[in-house]
Order: sequence, then structure tokens, then C-alpha cells
Amino acid sequence: MTLSSLALIRQAARAGDTLRAWRMFESAGLLGSAEDDALSLRGRLLKDRALKSSGEERSSFFDQAEAAYLRAAGDRRATYPLINAATIAFLNGKPERARELAGRTIALLDSGDHEPETSYWLGATRAEAELLLGRVDAGKAALERAIAGTPAAWEDHAATLRQLRFVLERMEQATDILDHLRPPVSLHFSGLIGLPAEDEEIRAAIGSALDTIRPGFVFGALAAGADIVIAELAMARGAHLHVVLPAPVDLFRGESVARFGAHWAERFDRLIEAADVVETVPDIDRLSDAAIILGEEISMGLALRRARTLASEAVALRVRRPTDAASPPERVWRDRGLAHHDIMVGRSAARGDHRLVERSRCAVLALATSCSSEISLPPGAGVRTVAGHMVIFAEQLADAAPLAVDILRAMPGNRAGLDYRVVDPGGDGLAEAADMAILLARAAPPSSVLAACPGALALELHAPDLAFESAGEIVTPLGDIPISMFPLAAADPTRQ
Repeated sequence: MTLSSLALIRQAARAGDTLRAWRMFESAGLLGSAEDDALSLRGRLLKDRALKSSGEERSSFFDQAEAAYLRAAGDRRATYPLINAATIAFLNGKPERARELAGRTIALLDSGDHEPETSYWLGATRAEAELLLGRVDAGKAALERAIAGTPAAWEDHAATLRQLRFVLERMEQATDILDHLRPPVSLHFSGLIGLPAEDEEIRAAIGSALDTIRPGFVFGALAAGADIVIAELAMARGAHLHVVLPAPVDLFRGESVARFGAHWAERFDRLIEAADVVETVPDIDRLSDAAIILGEEISMGLALRRARTLASEAVALRVRRPTDAASPPERVWRDRGLAHHDIMVGRSAARGDHRLVERSRCAVLALATSCSSEISLPPGAGVRTVAGHMVIFAEQLADAAPLAVDILRAMPGNRAGLDYRVVDPGGDGLAEAADMAILLARAAPPSSVLAACPGALALELHAPDLAFESAGEIVTPLGDIPISMFPLAAADPTRQ
């Protein structure tokens, strides 16, 4: 057993591919393992299988999961496996058994004589045990103390809140008692380019909006004007900045920042230096509307993914003129009913003589095994055979991802690769996208879609029902490619 094998199995489980994770666990020779980590992972996988089953099978999986966690606990004074066994007993319709194990957990915590664990997880464990004992107010107070002690451990907070809401729902208790503990909002920002450098009225309006939204994380570009002002004011309020540029940093700086004045360039440079992450749309040599739109889609996708990961909320903030039309990604955001906040201004110093090159966006889907030519293609899509693989070129990402899932449903075991990028209609972009999609299809696990990042991040906006999860990188002749993965099992839980 190695740590990497356990991590890969957990990754598959987090992606919702429960059956594949279980098969990986078996293939790794872990079924007979008596090691604590393997037993705890076995308990987690059996719990996942129980939640996707019913009747006697469900109860049997829960029994096995409880037994695995208790074996992991053994004679150790470990709180993690004990509280998990307690919650599983509760979910399995054994409230007395759950209370017994929860009581043992509380006693272990009170003794102080237990295996080392972070103060947060000890507090979260106490909160869960208190809920299982029916002491809802005590559980809420324990979680409040734990979060107050580690206020920035947002992913840990989100995992705990999901679990405790799950327990409260099944206890038929209100879950909104925990809403004040949710991690902070993720904000996508955009706005007018070339605003007056020091317009106090606009700054005050932006500051007021940020005070209302209270974002913990902000995502967007840094064009001269509203973008930079929003980013500066958000960071001054403690938000973490994730920059997404539609071109390499130097190209974007010259095209969208420096030409409006050296003072904007200096502020841009400071923000780039202070940002947590700087993401750029790849393979861009000239700025185009298509790249700007793709950058906005990726930025929105990152905000949505962060909100989903943290069980929080995503909000969009845009500074605009009353006559400005919504961008294509903005229309999708609004059509989905996602929260948005507009700040209206009456002027901008943007220069209208700056022409962008003509480019387009394209979603390219490749299949490891060709399927019937009778498949129903979305409007504007075309099919080619490239290097013996069936490749589908679609105009809309929102069409390509569901099509991939439909094909996998019709051909279980097939594999798909998806690439979404900006292409020059007269260049080699389509061929490069096809090559990338084919590499991804060859690398994909059976009945799964692999999508290349950062374009795959736009799936959070365009295909919200298909939760693509980060799946690390794959090594290809084109370099190491960050990827996201969607297993068919995540769309069809009954297949478990």
C-alpha cells in the first residue's frame, strides 16, 4: 500500500465514481489490509455504496462500513473512526447504537487522552457527537468554537457543514441554524475599461457593494478601470484574489492596461504580485473577443467551483453603463438565476479605435471508440475522423459536454476527451484541439470524460449538472496537462 494509491482512490470517490473507487481499492489489494488508513477508507467507500443503494443491500453496506471504522479504531484512542462509526449507525436506523458510540466519543474527547488531531477536527468531532446525542444547541456551539479557532480553514468547514446538515436533515431538524457558519462568498467581477482613475463616487459604490456581498475570494481580469478598482478594494477587505487573464500577462498588460496610462500599469503590477493565483488562457498570441469571453467563462467557472467546493454562494459584480449589453457568459449566469449585482456609471474613457483580431471558440470532443453515425449532433456541429478516432467539433461547450455523457450512456466503457479553446479559423487551432481531445480520450478511465484545463473550468458555468472534478495532470507529448474528470457514474448513481 502507498499513500498515492489511497489518494487516487479517494479522488475517484470524491468525483462520485463510487464503483470505480471500490474496484481500485480491490485491485490495490487493500481488502485484507488491517492498516488504519485502509480500514478508514474502506469504511468511507462502503458508506458511499450504502447511500447509493436501498433496502437490505443498503443496510448491509452500512453494517460493513461501521465494522470497518471500528476495526480502524481498535484499541486506539482515536476519535475519527469512532465518530464515523456513530454516524453510520445513525444513518442505518440504529439510533441507540449511534448514541452509544457518540457518548464514547465525547468521553474520549473529555479525557484529553486521545490520539493527536488538530483543534478544529476535535471541535468538529464534538459537534457531530453532540448532534447524534440529540443536543443540537451544544453541537452548534461546539462547531462555532471550532470555526472561530481556525477561521480560514474553509474547506474543512465546508466538509463538516455538509456532514452536519446531512445529520440534521435525517433528524428532521432545521439546517439553517448552521447558515451563519458557511464559508464566504466567491465573487466574479468585471467592468468598464478606462474609467477615470480616481472617481470617488464609483469607488464608493464599489466599496458599498463589496461590504454587502462580503466576498472571501474574488475572480476576474485586471483591465485598466473597474477591474483594478474592484480587485484593490476587495483585497483591502481581506479577500483572496484569483486573476484570470485572456492572454499572457505581458500581452494583456500592454493591450488592456498600459495604454490607458502608467498609473494603471503600476497598479496592475502590484495586484499581479499580490494575487494568490494568476491564470491565463493558453495558446493566445493576439487579444480577441473570443479570448476575452473564454477568460470570463473560466473566471466564472472558478468562482462557481469554489462556491460548490465550500458549499457557499457565487455572486457576480459588474460595473457597467445602462446601455451596455450583457456578455454571452453573463447572460448564461443570469439565465441560471445566479446572484448578481450591477453598478451603473455614465462614462468611460475606453478607446474605441483599438481593434481586436478575429477568433472563435470551439469545443472539441474525441472518442476512444467511434460510435454510430446516427447520433444526434447539436446545431452547427461536425464530425471528422482523425488518427482513427471520431472527433466532434461543436460551437457551444454547453452542447459538447452533455453529448459526451449521452454517448457514454449509449456505449458503456467508451472514453471521451474534451478540449475547449480559442481557435483561428485560418490556423492550426482546430487540429491542435483535436490532437488534445484524442490524447485525453486515450487517457480517460472507462465510462469517463477527461477535459483539459483551464477551458474545462467553463463547464461549471455551462454544464452545472455535470460536476467535473479536478483530477491532477496527465503527461503528454504536448506537455503536462491539468485535467478535470467526469465519470458517467456521477450522472447515473443507479449504476452503482
